[in-house]
Amino acid sequence: MERSIRPTAGSLNALLVLEVAVRHASLSRAAAELGLSQPAVSRHIATLEDRLRQPLFERNNNRIAPTANAARLAGAVALGLGHVDQAWSEVLAAPETNEVTLACTFGFADQWLMPRYSDLRAYLDGGRVRVVTTDQLGDIDLSRLDAAVVWDPSRMPDRPYFPLIPAETFPICSPGFLQAHPEAGADIARLPPELFLHFDTGASGFLTWEGWFAQAGLTAPQFGAAAEFDAYPFLLQSVRRGEGIGLGWTGIADQALAAGEVLRLGLAVSDRPHSYFLQHRETGGSALEQLLKWFKREAAASRGPASPN
Repeated sequence: MERSIRPTAGSLNALLVLEVAVRHASLSRAAAELGLSQPAVSRHIATLEDRLRQPLFERNNNRIAPTANAARLAGAVALGLGHVDQAWSEVLAAPETNEVTLACTFGFADQWLMPRYSDLRAYLDGGRVRVVTTDQLGDIDLSRLDAAVVWDPSRMPDRPYFPLIPAETFPICSPGFLQAHPEAGADIARLPPELFLHFDTGASGFLTWEGWFAQAGLTAPQFGAAAEFDAYPFLLQSVRRGEGIGLGWTGIADQALAAGEVLRLGLAVSDRPHSYFLQHRETGGSALEQLLKWFKREAAASRGPASPN
């Protein structure tokens, strides 16, 4: 049975931000709770307002008040999160079986894990893996999971980890986009600012366009208040359609590059050795042990060191 696309696709992170902003009636307090900057919170709200074609807050000087529709949406988000929390607790309380629970971001699951998922299942040899996907890793109690693909392993210093993917960031575009904008092949800084597609990197530390230009030693265009995609698979789909130029990462853009759907442009830069780590509890079952062996094998294939911390 074919699954339909939900109308909220691509807006889940922004809806989570809306719920906190409505609850506090303050963008600054919402930013503090979420660990985001206030401009990032404002961009999430602006994205929702643009998609819904209506304001969500009434602004009076430095004060904001949610509209009735904003309060309705925020209430639905809070209710949904309550159901998720209950289901989460029930899953954690389930009898122990030969399975392992793995958390990762939507982008990692879509572009790195899913193409390898059949191989992982075969490698587990009867063991099962439950995958929890979210771009809000900071909102999850990772200590209650068996393993998680994280950007920053320092959040759980007592848990072992090993690096998965070398950090390498580079511009990508579709073949059709390059044909329509041949100047991008010589100097992407000549492109109009509106052709650069932006991804909300959140707390990941991944390079933004400003960071890429700085690492490349180039002058960035004046982007202004550019709209951001809040899930990387949606940005990659926009790149595939030729709507603009985006940033790609080794390991995350590999499948689209290999298929010829996107092309790699400009310099590849890096501001750190690795972009993803597999962090896990001390081995306590055959499924987890097999999962770790499989990830170490894949890390070695990606030219990343696979020795544990």
